[in-house]
Amino acid sequence: MTRIAFLGTPRAAVPALRALAEEGVAAVFCNPDRPAGRGRHLEAPPVKSAALDLGLPLHQPETWKAPETRALWESLGIDLAVVVAYGHLLPTWMLDACPLGVWNLHFSLLPRWRGAAPVNHAILAGDEATGVSLMRLTPGLDEGPVLAQTRRAIGQGDTAEGLLEALAADAADLLLDQLPLLLSGSGQPLPQDPSGATYATKLRKEMGRMDWRRPAAELHRQVRALWPWPGTDLEVDGQALKVCGVGAIRNCYREAGQILWGREEGAWLTTSEGALELTHLQRPGKPVQAAHQALQPWGASGSRVLG
Repeated sequence: MTRIAFLGTPRAAVPALRALAEEGVAAVFCNPDRPAGRGRHLEAPPVKSAALDLGLPLHQPETWKAPETRALWESLGIDLAVVVAYGHLLPTWMLDACPLGVWNLHFSLLPRWRGAAPVNHAILAGDEATGVSLMRLTPGLDEGPVLAQTRRAIGQGDTAEGLLEALAADAADLLLDQLPLLLSGSGQPLPQDPSGATYATKLRKEMGRMDWRRPAAELHRQVRALWPWPGTDLEVDGQALKVCGVGAIRNCYREAGQILWGREEGAWLTTSEGALELTHLQRPGKPVQAAHQALQPWGASGSRVLG
């Protein structure tokens, strides 16, 4: 019987784990529990919770450089490994140890958006579509040959959070569809074209500062791409307002760099090209509110010039 391992950590990896569990999983690997929230209590990764719910053997090594991690892996006799957003660079000895290979479900249409945050960068760049690639892992960063892909259009209302959830379900379907080839070792993945490679860097908090000097369409993508983390914010009278939702884009003939709001309508940010509707905002220490409500400390209706 083929011994299969699954390696993943966040919520986006759970659908693939649940799908693979129907075929039998000999071991699940995920990151260790980490402190989270204001209380900094240890929080279990979503894959750990799912593995325990499914009754699967679970391992949480801190590093793959430790001799005990290698000894553990070798003791399991794994034939085939499936990786989804695991969060570790896997050593060459591990990649070579699986007779049927180590296969990664990556959330982009490789070779576009190799790296850490492909869904976010696809939205930021204004890509019309993204997808899931089933790729055989090699030592290079997301450079391995691709066995199969699924494609999904990026809608104007898609946020990174919602799009990733949809892609996670697509990944589970793709895995089940291709699993017979993986188990038989008969899959014939095709090399990537390196000339088409782009790289999705890790997200940083400073990426969330909105600049009204940029076009409204770019800011619209920025808000959607960075939701829910790191989020985007505007500074109004020295107070950082978190932008939690955007709507329409309109032509605008007013001076750029203003927020306009009324009693019942949303708020509008005038930019270098067009006006961007802000549907929901969050003031420091307050819940998310409809934009015009969050702005009411400055008046039931009005405008503010931004710096």
